[in-house]
Amino acid sequence: MSRFLRVGVFLDRLEDIAEAANLLSEAVKSSEDINSAKAIELAEDIESMAKELLNVITRWNCEPLIYTGGGTTEEVITLLDTLLKDAEKREKRLE
Repeated sequence: MSRFLRVGVFLDRLEDIAEAANLLSEAVKSSEDINSAKAIELAEDIESMAKELLNVITRWNCEPLIYTGGGTTEEVITLLDTLLKDAEKREKRLE
């Protein structure tokens, strides 16, 4: 089991936040008679989604890292898993 997570779930949630923010912006721009109940609902949705994402991230004891080098996600996770296992084996031999 890998200790490294894909961030696809974050991307999905960020897309949801961006879409809700766009809907709110369009609602405000398109009408002088803004449906305030709809605007409030969209704003609350944006807040809720952002807080949900923050809650997930702040539960970890370290900040998420983003690798900007070459390789596919699967290749990078495999490489990191291999390096971590090798380091743990070396550490056990030194004990």
